[in-house]
Amino acid sequence: MKRLVTISAVLAMAVSLCACGSESSSSDSVKTEATTVAEKLSPADQLLEDVKGTYDELFTVICDPKYDQIWLDNCGKFVGKDMAESTAEMLKNSCTGNVYGEEAVKAYANTENIQFDCFFINGVKQFVFNGSNISGLDDSGKKVFEHEYKFVKNFSLGGMMDGYLYETSDKDAGEFRYFLMMPDTPASTYHIEFRYGSDMDALAEYDKGAYAYWLAAGIPADCDEKLITDCITLFAEENLSEMTEQKSGDKIEIGTAEELTAFAKSVSDGSKDGYAGKTVVLTNDIDCTDIEWTPIGTMNLENMEDHSCMFQGVFDGQGHKISNVTYTTNTPVCGAGIIGMNLGEVKNLTAENINIRCTDTFSMAVGAVVGYNMGEIHDVVLTGENEIAGVNAVGGIAGGSTKHVHDCKVDGTTVKVLGDNDFSSGRIIQCDVAECGGLIIGGSFGGTMENCTAKGKIVAEGNEPVGLGGIAGCLEMMDSVSDCTADVEIISAKGGHAIGGLCGYSGTHSKGDVALKTEGIETHEYPGIIKNCNITVKMNVTNATHVGGLIGTGLYYYGEETAFKIIDCSVNGEIVGAVTPGAVAGRAENSVIESCEASITYDGSELTDKIGKTDKMYESADQGENEEEKSAA
Repeated sequence: MKRLVTISAVLAMAVSLCACGSESSSSDSVKTEATTVAEKLSPADQLLEDVKGTYDELFTVICDPKYDQIWLDNCGKFVGKDMAESTAEMLKNSCTGNVYGEEAVKAYANTENIQFDCFFINGVKQFVFNGSNISGLDDSGKKVFEHEYKFVKNFSLGGMMDGYLYETSDKDAGEFRYFLMMPDTPASTYHIEFRYGSDMDALAEYDKGAYAYWLAAGIPADCDEKLITDCITLFAEENLSEMTEQKSGDKIEIGTAEELTAFAKSVSDGSKDGYAGKTVVLTNDIDCTDIEWTPIGTMNLENMEDHSCMFQGVFDGQGHKISNVTYTTNTPVCGAGIIGMNLGEVKNLTAENINIRCTDTFSMAVGAVVGYNMGEIHDVVLTGENEIAGVNAVGGIAGGSTKHVHDCKVDGTTVKVLGDNDFSSGRIIQCDVAECGGLIIGGSFGGTMENCTAKGKIVAEGNEPVGLGGIAGCLEMMDSVSDCTADVEIISAKGGHAIGGLCGYSGTHSKGDVALKTEGIETHEYPGIIKNCNITVKMNVTNATHVGGLIGTGLYYYGEETAFKIIDCSVNGEIVGAVTPGAVAGRAENSVIESCEASITYDGSELTDKIGKTDKMYESADQGENEEEKSAA
């Protein structure tokens, strides 16, 4: 279970329960269809197997007066006997609202007394999950609906909770067309959580739209008292233990530059175990002029399994600003920025006038706000005059990322990619030098991204850089990248490869678990989805290859080139100096360009080829056994 958001104390409790567990191309090289190769059930299909059964409304069951003593016993552990009854009622009320959707939005507009409606809607009193078959029964046991469902994609509820979206092809499904299932099962959290409806976009919003403040919660119809007790216990522990911890000093307030630097050092020296489970809040804007900066969190290069020196808590800027941070080093570092290594959550923060420069050849993950993100970043703004320079994975919001980045904005930023490559031997194989520069993220391998906006410049100073893009240099092995906008100038005077207005290279592998053992990354979309992204780009990239207005190329990785699917995107601007570029993509093996409006000039003339011409693959240095021989053939 994991708390992902708080609107008020009551809403936090509700969400805490609801987070338990927590245009087609004519090119022969572009496929219009792609199939996922799977040797076992995907997590989405496995979830449907794990939740097989009949379910009643969770809160109708566990709020029955005959279980009052269980509530009192569990609440009393944290607040004492005198407060147990009122606390239990508060917990119950947080999830037993009787309005949802627009009615709830109006009702809760000017009050802190927010309730989630966790009951079933649209006439259903019981749900029956039988693998891909889902049905609902009314009060009399009569079927309200029954349909077969297929997994569509990983899906986020407001960026707070991640689950799986399923859809039926039946035309008469109405409000049962989509099901959004959270990864909870009776075996893991003693209940299940889900949403259903006809509007996929509305299902993604938790506090607005047709389904605002509603998330159905169910419990097995044949549950016994032990399962009910376990569920109530889990709910109480999640909410009340966290409240107790906050009272005990787990909320850390920072209001001065001196307090911020002291905090940074206490993370990086490992003495506070990364502040795991704690929330750090800014109480004022902080100016770091003339401060000798130490990034918040670092990687122990001698023992990379040691996370104690990485930030693991919640860093909440509360809308405040950190400005005038300067950090320069010529020694090896993994993760440099305001925050060096993030395994937690960074949110509600503005950064201004940030200058980060890491020049050592073995350094990587250099960002203005976060160096290396292995957690979540959202609602972060980078503004002012910023310059971020590094050798590998250099970005505005984050240098490197493997997780979720959303609702971020960058302006007034120059990203510089340092170092030199030499691919004169013929093949273009990554070597972690002069690699991956982008305004939002330098290089992302895994995770998702949505609703990010960027304006600025990418400059490569050395020979043959790889992976340059407006949003990111690399968006690889990511199920989806959506609703992003960039206005970017990209300059590379000495060649280069894999360059695009959105990103340099992107795609997923047909084997979703190909990187699971080595990188801990698994994908569920093939090809990876690039949707509703709009790019304005000006490129001056002399002699560069694999250049596209939107995307440079895929990546040859473990026996095949990763693939992307472009939907409802647009790109306009100019490309100067590149070798046979494409208006949309420089290279697109196995990929699909479903719909993309492109208006690009190439050396002053209209570029009509949507896909460029290349005779080489862009290759990862990480390959399976014997893959080097295969790729060279």
